[in-house]
Amino acid sequence: MQKKLIISATTAAMLISTPLLADENPWRGSAEAGASLTTGNSDTASTNARLKLGYEKNRWDNRFRLDFFYAREDGEDTANRILGEFQSDYLLTERDYLFGVIRGISDEFSGYKYQTSLAGGYGRKLWVSDQGSLKVEAGPGVRNSKDNDDNTETDFIGRFAGELEYQISTNAQFEQDVTVITGSDNTEVESITGISASLTDTLAMKLSYTVQHNTSVPTGTKKTDTFTSINLVYNFK
Repeated sequence: MQKKLIISATTAAMLISTPLLADENPWRGSAEAGASLTTGNSDTASTNARLKLGYEKNRWDNRFRLDFFYAREDGEDTANRILGEFQSDYLLTERDYLFGVIRGISDEFSGYKYQTSLAGGYGRKLWVSDQGSLKVEAGPGVRNSKDNDDNTETDFIGRFAGELEYQISTNAQFEQDVTVITGSDNTEVESITGISASLTDTLAMKLSYTVQHNTSVPTGTKKTDTFTSINLVYNFK
């Protein structure tokens, strides 16, 4: 059911984006999806989708992200992860801003049933040019989590993030996003590396490599998960 909802939402975003996001409209975003299927000696299937929306007006820049990844092998689920994040930035200058972000992850194979966090702080664009940009941000917050043994924990955290975008050529772009959420009992690290190649003004192919790491997990659970995907991306601005 979760898979159908995520895929339907992504498809709907692709269909409505053209009439909704006209010129001079403050909305922007992208929708991407990919899937694979293997049969024979082993039956494997995986699907992933990502929806990113942004709304920028005056001094406010609001962004929403929804990720979904599911994999199944020989009749058993091997991955089932949903991540949602909303961030709102208030621009102080062309390069400095204050941010607030709420984030939630449900991943039954990570050792945690869920991890949610709320944080705020200061960000700065260190580099901005026609070729790309680099920005970093940091601030305090609070996190609530529940592991697979139903143990819950609420702790204060520090959140650190960086985002790099670099235009390799007219049709190719490199992206690197890193988020670190650290507390007294666990540190979450997410790294997303992507290279995309434009096919048309709105369509692109994207190779993405995601690393999810928790420093403290229940016994028998691996600390690091990786996801590699090749997706078709639809961009709307």
